[in-house]
Amino acid sequence: MLDLTMSQVLTDPLIRQMLRADGVKLSEFAILLEKAASERGRRFSNQSAMSDAGSGSAEVRAS
Repeated sequence: MLDLTMSQVLTDPLIRQMLRADGVKLSEFAILLEKAASERGRRFSNQSAMSDAGSGSAEVRAS
């Protein structure tokens, strides 16, 4: 399975046709994608931090 970049999604003719059919503006869809990517990144970051803390591999800095 090939993942598309956001740029590719926003310029894909089939996706644009579906957006038109559903009455969704391209700018609104772009905002939705940005929010979803940001949330996914935040969740991934939190999971990584919890994983690092649980494995003892988190960096400890001296003050």
